[in-house]
Amino acid sequence: MISSINKVDFLKDVFLCSLGAYGGPEAHIGVLLDQLVTKKQYVSEEELIELVALCSVLPGPTSTQTIVSVGYKVGGPSLALLTMIVWAAPVILLMTLLSFLYDILGYFQLSPDSLRLIGPMAVGFIVVSAFRIGK
Repeated sequence: MISSINKVDFLKDVFLCSLGAYGGPEAHIGVLLDQLVTKKQYVSEEELIELVALCSVLPGPTSTQTIVSVGYKVGGPSLALLTMIVWAAPVILLMTLLSFLYDILGYFQLSPDSLRLIGPMAVGFIVVSAFRIGK
């Protein structure tokens, strides 16, 4: 556990990671490497890869387990819990809002054809992350 880390700054970084980490574990690992290892150095690259490997063996969402593990390593159980909440909150809010998207489009009499671009955008996120991991 690293005591010199400002926990509020760490949670802000987790929040930023959660906003830019769409596209599955491949995209998440790229974002986590960039933000938590390269920019902020909360953990080393070897530690992060080890945590990813360990969490990949466990049942459940690998990315969430990995980021919570980093939170635990940095600040103990209380920071791990807060990390989980901060990591999940944007996705929960976004998915809740998107669940009403067809109703909103219908209310404003807009065509839902624009939603067909969501799939290619997700593929683009994965390609960019794969490129970053490949470097």
